[in-house]
Formats: sequence, C-alpha cells, structure tokens
Amino acid sequence: RVGPAAENEAALRGGSMHVRRLTLRRSPAALQSIVLTCEPRGSFANLKLEPRGDHSSRDGNEVAPTEVSIAVHAVGLNFRDVLIVLDQYPGPRADPGSDCAGMVEHAGSQVAHIAQRDACFGISNACLASHVCCDARLQVRKPSAVSFEAATTLISTWCTVHVAFVRSRLVGSRRLLVHATAGGVGLAASEYAAWLRLRLFGTAGAPRKHHLLRCCGVRSTASSRQAASCGHSLASQLGGRRLDGVLNSLSADFISTSFALLAPAGRFEEIGKRSVWSFARAAAAVPSAYSVLDMALDVPADPDWYSAEVLQVLARRLEAVVVHGLPLRSFGIEREARDAFRFLSGGANLGKVVITIPVRLGAPSSLAVAFAPLCELLDAHMSDAVRAL
Repeated sequence: RVGPAAENEAALRGGSMHVRRLTLRRSPAALQSIVLTCEPRGSFANLKLEPRGDHSSRDGNEVAPTEVSIAVHAVGLNFRDVLIVLDQYPGPRADPGSDCAGMVEHAGSQVAHIAQRDACFGISNACLASHVCCDARLQVRKPSAVSFEAATTLISTWCTVHVAFVRSRLVGSRRLLVHATAGGVGLAASEYAAWLRLRLFGTAGAPRKHHLLRCCGVRSTASSRQAASCGHSLASQLGGRRLDGVLNSLSADFISTSFALLAPAGRFEEIGKRSVWSFARAAAAVPSAYSVLDMALDVPADPDWYSAEVLQVLARRLEAVVVHGLPLRSFGIEREARDAFRFLSGGANLGKVVITIPVRLGAPSSLAVAFAPLCELLDAHMSDAVRAL
C-alpha cells in the first residue's frame, strides 16, 4: 500500500515506487573533445562531428611558450569557410574556421597579455572544435560586457574594414561604395563610415536587406544581383560625380562597373575571393589605386602587426563601447552545422552567422568563476533570513 505523497504520478515496479524527475542531460559534445570535419570536400552533406584525439586539449606542460590552449565557445563563419568546404577556395588548402572566442585553459610561459581562465577572442586555424591551440599573439582578452558570440562577429569583419579604411584614408564627405552591405563586413563598414562621416553607397539583394540598410542610415542603395542595374542606379544617385573609394566583395561584372564609377584619384579595395583582378589588369583599365586585402594571408605573414595595430585596437574600442557586435544568427555545432553553412552560402544572412559549441564537462566557465562565490553568499544570507523568521 502506498501512502499519501506530494507526487501527482507514480509507478510501482517490483515493490518500488518510481516518480518523474527532470535531470540535466549532457550532450555528447559536452562530454568529450570534438571537431567538425568535411571529408571528402565538395558538399555540406559531408560535414560531420567527430571525437578529437588527446592532442586537442593540452595541459600546461604541453603548450608551447608562445601559445595558448582555448576551450572554444563560439565560432564566426566567413564566406571563406563556405568555399573551403565546397573545395572552391582559391588560396592554399586550409581547414574551415578561423574566428573564435572562448576561455583560456593554459597559457605558455612567455604569454603575458592573457592568462588561464581569461575570456578571449581572436584567430585560430581550424577552430570549429571544442579545443584549439594557437599563437597567443592572435588572441586578446574579451571585454566582460561582450558575449562570446558577439565577439566572433567582429574578428574578420571589423578588422578587414579597419585595415581597408586605414589604407584608403577616406574622411569627411568623401563618397564610398561598399558592396554586400547587409553582410558582416558591410555592416561593420557602415558603422565605421558613419564614425568618419563618409557618404556611403551600399548594395544589397532582397528588399528586407535594403530596409535594414536604410534603418542603419545608408540612404543610397542599389542592387547586388544585377551589375547593369546597379551601375545605372549608382550613376543616377551620384549625379555626375565619382566615387572616392570602393570596398568590393562581389565578382564578375560588378568589378568593372565599380571601376567605371571610381574617380581617377580613388582607391579600390578588393576583399573578394572570386574573379579577383590582377594588378596588371587593374592598371590597364583605370589609373585608380588598387589593392587586394586578404587577412587570411596578411595575418600569418606579420602576426605582430595584426596583434598591435588591428586586434588590440578592436579590443580597446569594444571596451570603450565605440564598436558594437553585429546582428547574428547562431547555430549549434551538434545538429545545425550544415544548416549554418547552407544559410551563409545562400546569402540569407543579415550580419554574421555564428556556430556555438557547448562547454565540455570540466572546462573552465567564466560564469561559474564569477558567480559561484556570489551564489554561496546569497545562499548563506537566505538561510539566515529563514532561521530569523
């Protein structure tokens, strides 16, 4: 016989009473080191999550003096990652994933700017994994008011825009064209251009993206789907004047159209990956200055420059709330990684696409470190208050 109980339901099995209870279910990715792989390349369907060997999570003795070991929390996807998975990337063979944010598990003996249990963000090769080990110069401490996801939206986007604007030296009422303005780089460029008080011209595809740009203060927009209509619209809005700068990420006829609208003393910054013009072709077409900006090649060539002149500048401006995280859509690495790549490949994103990675059991957590002592004090205070009643 079962006496009165507080349970609404109970099951009797072999003389024992069983009741329902909710328990925390740990996902497989939270229980072991994992990595997102794609073999063979050429299709998003080949993306799969696999367990990683012991080398993925090193202890303090195995980390090189100038490296850090990171428990990754979020990864910002770039179009470069899409091309890598589809085996269409024109550069050297690489693994997808470069923009990451997480917690420092171990820091090398010569690393001084970040320490164990610091939240950090920066660049690491093949960071679509629960753990990575990378050059400490390519990581910087994350401001506490910025989430891991928000930090990853700025690593490639804002840094690319910053370098492009420093090179172009555009200020005041100069006219700048930014292609694909509703994407990550485009939105970062629009905020940077507003800060410099430039007159910005942008391109986008879907009507909802044009609406977003108008809400962001970009009043002059054109189509990013047809180069001919784009050129006609921009020429009409320019009213006989020329552009002082172009930040291009599109291909095919959009390149020649942009050059046609550029002033002789203007500057063309190419950040695209497809159909990139050679310097000889650009010099034969127009007298304007032309440069190709590829952070994937520039950063490894001079990591000290990137650390001091780009990444640390971003961290300081984030701390001062001068720069803000971009709009994002997040996908879990366990079940939604393929969806994330397809979403970015289809151009449906407004801002950035971010892949989140569950914290592995036993990994350091910034919230646990920050709030555990506070929770203990609150528990003690509540216990004293209850006894007083």
